Amino acid sequence: MNVVVISNKAIYKELLLKNNEITTVLLWNEVKEATIDIQAILLDGEVFDIDHLSLIRELYPDIPIFYKPIEIKSELITRNLARLCAAYKVKMINELATVEQVIEEILSHISNQNDYLSKRIASFFGTHSGAGVSTTVLNLARSLSQKIEEKVLVLSLNSWDPADYLYHYNGQYLNDLKVDLSTNNLTPARLSEAVAYYKSFYHLAGNRDIKMQRFYQPSEIEHLIKVAQQVFDVILIDAGTHFDTAPTVQSYLSSNLRFLVTNQEEKGYRGYFPHVFQQLIEPSGGKSEDFMLIINKFQPTNTLINEKALEEELNMTRVATLPDMGDLGSMAAYQKKLLYDLSDSLYTKNLDLLSNLIISDCKLTEKKITETDKKEKRGFFSLLRKADGL
Repeated sequence: MNVVVISNKAIYKELLLKNNEITTVLLWNEVKEATIDIQAILLDGEVFDIDHLSLIRELYPDIPIFYKPIEIKSELITRNLARLCAAYKVKMINELATVEQVIEEILSHISNQNDYLSKRIASFFGTHSGAGVSTTVLNLARSLSQKIEEKVLVLSLNSWDPADYLYHYNGQYLNDLKVDLSTNNLTPARLSEAVAYYKSFYHLAGNRDIKMQRFYQPSEIEHLIKVAQQVFDVILIDAGTHFDTAPTVQSYLSSNLRFLVTNQEEKGYRGYFPHVFQQLIEPSGGKSEDFMLIINKFQPTNTLINEKALEEELNMTRVATLPDMGDLGSMAAYQKKLLYDLSDSLYTKNLDLLSNLIISDCKLTEKKITETDKKEKRGFFSLLRKADGL
């Protein structure tokens, strides 16, 4: 398979040639006609003039063409670029994608390579702040880690929320690793030293340095995720709601399973997220079907939007509904205990269904649940009796 790359970055050629299905890579700095058959073309926005799309499509009318824009500051420009690329049947790659992710995107389209299962990364996003992403991810980690033989890691990559308050966290933070990430020197040993272990899963809390909230680079987060894959078998990412930051975008690009967490607050499903989707996700090639929907804190009352209507509002398939646990949720937060451990309830059963989905998709190894494991959970009323000295 022969590929043309219009760029001044030789790394594109080097990485493409590492794939067994690629035989020749031509590195050009301008559009010209090839003397051999070409199966795909990559256009680097740093070199390629977008006005030449018609010329390159005229020379190569039938082959896949990919365009990687430079970082764009305007949503309108991004959207117009996406429309222009679509007009010429050119696939536009997310502007924050790293070189390795650009290559991965191309190979996934033009070769038989399929690393879907090798990733084993699930990312969770929120329709708005307060949707309950951190709570959902950490409780899901507790469920999943009890069911499988593999090691589970939670990465908190919401730059505004370290998610260190749902239990007694004793590890380091994302910002503590900033130097390791910026120098591309994070090692498996350093990461293992930084994470906390809670009952059955591992966790790296997110950024708690306010000054660093927007200073993480795509390559840094990609480096973190790749090192994490060397140490842990399954990674659950709490990615937050900010699709204009590198941690959230890299969570989206790096994962093979993507979940959107929402609740019945109109400001999320109708107010904030639709704008995020239209202005940031869709122009970069994202689709609503990229996400599976989780409805959190659901209250089955006629005065609030129902599950079916939420699916229709967001144009996504719902995979789980987590009920509002009321006082039990408040009690769990106060005691710094995960809600999953406090009650055998519809909440835990639906989390277990999500775990089963991940186990199936990622081909994980289930372990037998012992009677000791079952006894670890205590019901709400038994906790109240203990508190009252009964």
